[in-house]
Amino acid sequence: MFSMEKIGKNIASLRKKKDITQMGLADQLGISYQAISNWERGETMPDISKLPVLAEIFGVSIDEILDDGKEAKLIKKVIEQDTADYFQNNEVTVEEITTVAPLLSASQADDMFNQIKDSFNIKELIPLAPFISSEVLDELARKATEVEGIKNITPLAPFLSREVLDELVLKIADTEGIRSITAIAPFVSKAVLSELAKKELEAGGMRSIVSIAPFLDEDFINAIVRKVAFTDKKDA
Repeated sequence: MFSMEKIGKNIASLRKKKDITQMGLADQLGISYQAISNWERGETMPDISKLPVLAEIFGVSIDEILDDGKEAKLIKKVIEQDTADYFQNNEVTVEEITTVAPLLSASQADDMFNQIKDSFNIKELIPLAPFISSEVLDELARKATEVEGIKNITPLAPFLSREVLDELVLKIADTEGIRSITAIAPFVSKAVLSELAKKELEAGGMRSIVSIAPFLDEDFINAIVRKVAFTDKKDA
């Protein structure tokens, strides 16, 4: 696993060996000197696009900046756009990919993810969710829901598009009941939740929507309360 502190020390050491100031290095990279300072303090890491430039400025390999290891080799393959061959000839874990993911652009992360997604189950892939585009995750969620239901995609809910999440919730609630979507209700549109609640009210009454009530639109809840109160008063 990459150590930001160790990489920061490497960058600081290599910069000093070349007798370059933080400001001078920042100018060569087209970034702020504060970014260089953050790297060297181990608070952040360089973007992957900066690694080849850093290596050229310092006259070293990328390995010497990142420390030689499987993650450094994987980063080099990403830069060289040669990950397919690397994955074919090396056993790569989700943990290793998650380690390098913060350095990747969304398109690079998507490309890497698409090459390994069939080798792991959805639970193992969840740590990669923050780095993958919603388009790729939406596709994964659709397929996973067809096979496993909604339970295993719940941790992905914050990273899915609202449109696809609404689509999946409508489908699952229809077959598994409204209680099955309680865990992801905070991420579902109020319009869809209201639609589901109306159907459930007709079939099972107020008790049937208790599990999603905290996430329903306030006006919708007030309308239900007024309706129930009117009905009770009428019956009395």
